[in-house]
Amino acid sequence: MRALLVFIGLVFSLAAFAQNKVDSLLKLCEKADDIQKTSLYLQLSRITIQDSALSNFYNKKAYRLAVANEQMPEQAKSVYQSAKIQFTAREFTEAIKLYEQAIPLYRQINDTTSMTTCYSYIGISNFNISKSKEAIASYIEGLKLSKNDPDYSAELLANIGLVHDEMNNSVEAINYYKKALKINKSIGDSGSMAINYDYLGISYNGLKMPDSAVVNYHKALHLFKKMKKKDRYAVSLTNIANVFPNYPDSLDKAITYFNMAWAQFQELGWLHYEADILLGIANVLVKKGRYDEAISSLKKSIELAHRFNRELLMKKQIHLALSEVYQTKGEYKKALDHHILFTQYNDSLFEKQKYEQIANLEKQYETEKKENEIIRLHAKQELTDIQLSKNKQLKQLGFITATLLLIFVFFVLMKYFEKIKSNQLLEEKNQIIEKSEQELRILNAAKNKFFSIIAHDLKNPFHNVMGYSYLLSKDYDKFTEEERKRFAVDINQSTNSIFRLLQNLLEWSRSQTGRLKFTPLEVEFKRVLESSVSVLHALAEQKKIKLIYSYREDIKVFADPVMIETVLRNLINNAIKFTPEHGTIEIAAVSLGEEVEISVKDTGVGIAEEDLQNLFRIDSKVKRKGTNNEDGSGLGLILCKEFVEKNQGAIRVKSNLGEGSSFSITIPSRALA
Repeated sequence: MRALLVFIGLVFSLAAFAQNKVDSLLKLCEKADDIQKTSLYLQLSRITIQDSALSNFYNKKAYRLAVANEQMPEQAKSVYQSAKIQFTAREFTEAIKLYEQAIPLYRQINDTTSMTTCYSYIGISNFNISKSKEAIASYIEGLKLSKNDPDYSAELLANIGLVHDEMNNSVEAINYYKKALKINKSIGDSGSMAINYDYLGISYNGLKMPDSAVVNYHKALHLFKKMKKKDRYAVSLTNIANVFPNYPDSLDKAITYFNMAWAQFQELGWLHYEADILLGIANVLVKKGRYDEAISSLKKSIELAHRFNRELLMKKQIHLALSEVYQTKGEYKKALDHHILFTQYNDSLFEKQKYEQIANLEKQYETEKKENEIIRLHAKQELTDIQLSKNKQLKQLGFITATLLLIFVFFVLMKYFEKIKSNQLLEEKNQIIEKSEQELRILNAAKNKFFSIIAHDLKNPFHNVMGYSYLLSKDYDKFTEEERKRFAVDINQSTNSIFRLLQNLLEWSRSQTGRLKFTPLEVEFKRVLESSVSVLHALAEQKKIKLIYSYREDIKVFADPVMIETVLRNLINNAIKFTPEHGTIEIAAVSLGEEVEISVKDTGVGIAEEDLQNLFRIDSKVKRKGTNNEDGSGLGLILCKEFVEKNQGAIRVKSNLGEGSSFSITIPSRALA
């Protein structure tokens, strides 16, 4: 059962995580920045390690982010995780290369614990591919780093013992196991003590000391059961089963223990152990004289060894067992065939190690060859440099005169270009001054407009409200019902005027101070229009104005809904203000491919041609009363222009005195590239 020992020191960390855990980490990735994503992707790689492709996918994402953001600890962890993925997939040669790449990264961040872990796994990987000397060398490197960590030191000592056991150095192995056991007892590590007892049982069994082996196995079995370590408990059951064939009266007990161990391995999902179990059962069946059943068990064992990539070592043992069974049965031809196969697998192990030694020598030769080639090239380069130096000295004299001439020309050109540059700077400064003056004029006009609105446009409707409310509060009973109704209408108009003016002032001030949030999105024109008109229906009904709508219900615009509502509200409010009673206002929207044209056309008083050019200027003096003497500040149209242009659109107006006006805007129908 030597193949079983190959995997005793192996740590299988294939934890099964629920899908909701993966989903929750992916949701966190959507909101996380790149620094946080590195750790999240590493977590995803760890919990999906049973799916090597998916685990590699997340790990590569983590590594790219770690390199891009110079996260050295995460780079080391990612390389280590790559090694762990290969180790879990039993690709031990690739795992060794990656663990070796992780060590210098951990050294840069002074993480000796992780370096020790890497050396430990390199040793385990070498052990699994029958490279005993390399395994011991790695464990010793780990021991050098783990002097202050007794737990790790004990584990590495036990692993060295395992390698000696595999090399049939059982006495040396027992010495290392006892050293490890002594450390584990001193720190009270029951789990590691149990493993040490298990290893001691293996070594004593190898020395044909079954009583000592059984005693140590039972100590291990007791501790594993107490700690509910099902994996180690299963291994100990197998080990005890392998001892019982030494006692002729315990053969049935051996088979019972093998079956108990296999039940545990199935529960753990460690199906590759079935080959070991069948090999052990076959050895028992041979001792019971049930040769045909033993042969059947061994043949199935060899199929499983092939399936789980345990070719050389496992098949070597199985063919040896088959050879001995057939020899016992007197079938010498088959016995010879299997003994030949045993010899071939045994030689293959030796040849594999020999090939690797040759490969290393060839690699060393190639390295030395390249070094010699580099030395030769350096020597050739030195000769070339000497010749070039001579040629350079000869040319230098000729270059000196040309250089002096070039310096003179350079200074002349420099003075010329400095003059040109000075003129350009002067021109640029003049342009900056002119631009500043223009901006100051606009700012001054904005200030004047603001104070004008505060001083006049806001004050007048307040006077109306205050005046009428004062009269009503003092002499309410002296007025007729018709007069009181007229006062109420005037108060209502004044408060509406104040509200609209304040609303425009607030939006304009937010726009001017940069506090206006611009959030464009695709929105139905119908919804924007309904929101805009909802507050204006009452005004239109007061003047008996008919509102006509013309648009397709599926028309959409890509704009900030609040801004476009403000534009429509101002345009429709102006149309109501300057349209006499019983007039009409048509609101239309037409799709023009990548744009939508929205128009507000009224049958109002119209606008004089000289005023059309100044409607959208902050410094303009265009202010008119409505058909029912409604006040206006001129701020609404300025706000409309700003908001439309903010949404990558344009605003136009057509009007004739006495015939009405038509305001139209164009805005995108979808997001522009």
